[in-house]
Amino acid sequence: MRRLAIASLKTLVLIVHLTAAPAAAQAGPAMAAGPADALSARPARRTNTPSGEPVPRFVSLKSDETYCRAGPSFDHPVTARYVRAGAPVLVVAETVDHWRKIRDVEGAECWIHKTMLGQVSHVIAQTETTLRARPDAQAPARARLAPGVMAKIERRQDGWLRIAAGGVRGWAERGGLWGADLSVAPHN
Repeated sequence: MRRLAIASLKTLVLIVHLTAAPAAAQAGPAMAAGPADALSARPARRTNTPSGEPVPRFVSLKSDETYCRAGPSFDHPVTARYVRAGAPVLVVAETVDHWRKIRDVEGAECWIHKTMLGQVSHVIAQTETTLRARPDAQAPARARLAPGVMAKIERRQDGWLRIAAGGVRGWAERGGLWGADLSVAPHN
């Protein structure tokens, strides 16, 4: 079995906080719990949203460079810059004019236009994650992903994901993977 520590989260998803937005510019309440505090709770989902899609929901960043703003318009200052296409984020609110308030794996929230978001394509290991030969907890282990490693989703089956990272493929239970299951998403 291989232990895979491809890179840390800081390497794969660079978040540069450019300005501290004043409290009045931030839409919605501050985050009450960090990522580790929400592992066992499932957030309530709303479907009466402008897009008709459920909120919260996971999506992925489309571009290798995505700017995130303090509020839902291009008039608001940029507060963060993401530089990794495919990184999963959680949509926690949306507006009728196509802005999505997102939360990243570290719990930071900001606004992104919907054109910069796509279907979930990757996950991030939140804890050391075992990749198995088959979608079965008793299957032989192939590798272990270190916390913070981002992996591409190849297939879903019965609560398991076949994922690939650093040339290694295997099956992982979705519970410890940010981007795969709302029960691991920090929420207010």
